[in-house]
Amino acid sequence: MIAHVHVDAPVITIDRPFDYEVPEQFEALIEPGMRVSVPFGSRRLLGIVVGTSDGTREGLKPLEALLDEESSLTDELLALSIHVKETTLCFRSSALLAMLPAALKVSYDKEIKEGQVPDGVRLGTHLSEYPKEVQSVILGLAKKGELTLAPVLKEKKTVKTDVVVELLDATVVSKRAKKQLEAVRQLEETPRMYWSALRQIGLTRPQLQKLAELGAVRLTEVELNRDPYATIEQVEESVQLNDSQANAVRAIHEADAGETLLVHGVTGSGKTEVYLESIGQVIDEGKQAILLVPEISLTPMMVKRFKRRFGDRVAVLHSALSKGEKYDEWRKIKRNEVDVVVGARSAIFAPLDRLGLIILDEEHETTYKQEENPRYHARDVAIWRSRYHGCPVVLGSATPSLESYARAQKGVYRYLHLKERYGGEMPPVHIIDMRRELAKGNTTMFSEELFQGILDRIEKKEQCVILLNRRGFTTFVMCRDCGEGMTCPHCAVNLTYHQYGDRLKCHYCGYEVSMPSTCPSCNSKKIKQFGSGTQKIETELLNRIPEARIIRMDQDTTSRKGSHEQLLRRFEEGEADILLGTQMIAKGLDFPNVTLVGVLAADATLGMPDFRATERTFQLVTQVAGRAGRGKLPGEAFVQTYNPDHYVIETASEHDYETFFAKEMGLRQVGNHPPYWFLTLVTFSAENPLVAKAEAELFASDFLQAHVENSRLNGPMPAPLSKLKNAYRYQVFIKTKQPEALYVELARLQQARAKAISKKEYQMSIDVNPYVFM
Repeated sequence: MIAHVHVDAPVITIDRPFDYEVPEQFEALIEPGMRVSVPFGSRRLLGIVVGTSDGTREGLKPLEALLDEESSLTDELLALSIHVKETTLCFRSSALLAMLPAALKVSYDKEIKEGQVPDGVRLGTHLSEYPKEVQSVILGLAKKGELTLAPVLKEKKTVKTDVVVELLDATVVSKRAKKQLEAVRQLEETPRMYWSALRQIGLTRPQLQKLAELGAVRLTEVELNRDPYATIEQVEESVQLNDSQANAVRAIHEADAGETLLVHGVTGSGKTEVYLESIGQVIDEGKQAILLVPEISLTPMMVKRFKRRFGDRVAVLHSALSKGEKYDEWRKIKRNEVDVVVGARSAIFAPLDRLGLIILDEEHETTYKQEENPRYHARDVAIWRSRYHGCPVVLGSATPSLESYARAQKGVYRYLHLKERYGGEMPPVHIIDMRRELAKGNTTMFSEELFQGILDRIEKKEQCVILLNRRGFTTFVMCRDCGEGMTCPHCAVNLTYHQYGDRLKCHYCGYEVSMPSTCPSCNSKKIKQFGSGTQKIETELLNRIPEARIIRMDQDTTSRKGSHEQLLRRFEEGEADILLGTQMIAKGLDFPNVTLVGVLAADATLGMPDFRATERTFQLVTQVAGRAGRGKLPGEAFVQTYNPDHYVIETASEHDYETFFAKEMGLRQVGNHPPYWFLTLVTFSAENPLVAKAEAELFASDFLQAHVENSRLNGPMPAPLSKLKNAYRYQVFIKTKQPEALYVELARLQQARAKAISKKEYQMSIDVNPYVFM
């Protein structure tokens, strides 16, 4: 038997299956979708079996090991990997590995096999176990031939286990063995306990083993499931749907096989109830569902709703879980122990085999697009899977993406509109002209009207949400004498000042340095922070309202495991008056005591070099304004801007999506932007800027000579972020009305450059339907 294997090596010249001989002992076990260990040149690599065939061939290397007892990837996901490769122009191995949880990926190491080892180093150990300086010595000895290193695969998956202790005979325990007697007394009250519980009374493992040898207890090792949401109990809930919600649920239930539906519901219209009811109907039919949310911050609230409704038949997949927790959740899905999967983008690859419904909540969010290879969009993957299973896809949003709304208008998607806010009216939105505040001498980040509103809510024991889409303390640092700015040495961006630790950080590559007391260029002491981030806003609020209880949510405060849940729970339980944060607090959060929302610098994103900047600003302002007045108390929103007459600000303040859509679509048509044209971004990067520019120019020339019908090329030009992680970058934009023909030509041009790319002379990345242009 021959196995056809894609290896874990994202190199364009080897992006194809390799054939390996299947040893006889594996022939009855091996299946497509299994992970295997294979020799590859001088290395040992992880491989995914994509097929098998009968026969043999001279010179084939044998597989070394099967790493799975059964397939990790279903036939559906293997087929999906081909679709992802063809539509995103990634390597198939990248697509395959993206579908696996991190615990099923491997790390590569070297085992010290034989030879003369230095002091402190033992044969049979791994290179990574030693400090960097010792590793250098070992590698040097291996290069001289004085010792031998062999490549090894190190699996990351771990299974959590415990020992069940059952009482058999308490009389055999000596009265002098106090800890053992205490353990037996505990077991007399509870005859079956976990070792982890008995360990808390001080019982050691040898003492436990002694009890087993005496015949006092029986020990059984069992596997445990790591469930971070085990404390959420299922609750019987009866919700009365309004007519709009009931009609939407009926339309979803009666949808055609593979149909896509757009649920356009104003903020607070009860879209989640529509999701819950629709999924409940799917489960009653013996099928399964996937619900995607765009932000980790939304997951706790959504998981709570779904766990209360469907109990332990819900699995959760998102990046805030530990590697082990994600692996256990994935195994529950693989074993068909769940009916619903709730998670962020990558949960779209959940290995469900009875899919009856896929839902993308807040479908307009750009986080559904993966920005590294494979650069897939979860919506496109969901539509492919829905056609495979013959089930509907639901895209839900209060502010749909222009592409989705345009498709709904054309009849490509079925359009469902929830116009009514569930249990109340939309909050009034007050536009604050910050130019007038400045003219009055107010140089703070808060208008007088918003500040008084915050004071009023604190006095009434109500809550506020304040949004500033910028983390850190200030946006940049500059010397007022010479004008020198503090920039990242690896990227062409300003460093952001973070008050915690008094550090300057690059939000692109992670570089950080202490805040200097003098200018590095002219030694002036007039080096100062400019602009405002969430940390500075928090400091300003505490200075002006010392009694205010503030919870700040941004990447800095939510980096630790469980921090999202903890912060939101504290705010929900009334431990804070103000929730201050970046865009992660703008959507999906439902707190009935929030009666005021403030948007600071609402127009800050309008000047971004991105044709979607206006759309994102509209969505952000509309979404965050909708957080107010969601309970019995009336709410209001204050939007601060220096562009009060801009059509985005005006339409967002009036919750007028249709007018915004019409205006924006006119501008998109004039600019030949999506959804009228499909867009592809090709980026060239190299350590030498001349190399990056020359390769971009050569590519542009080759593409123009290919004469791809209904396609246009812009560039090459320097990227807005012209230097990133020590690499200089040039971009080429391609617009087309025939994406399939374009993909074929791009794949050909990519393959023509395979040799140079493999040698790392430069990097070439292709982003189909890009969402980030920096």
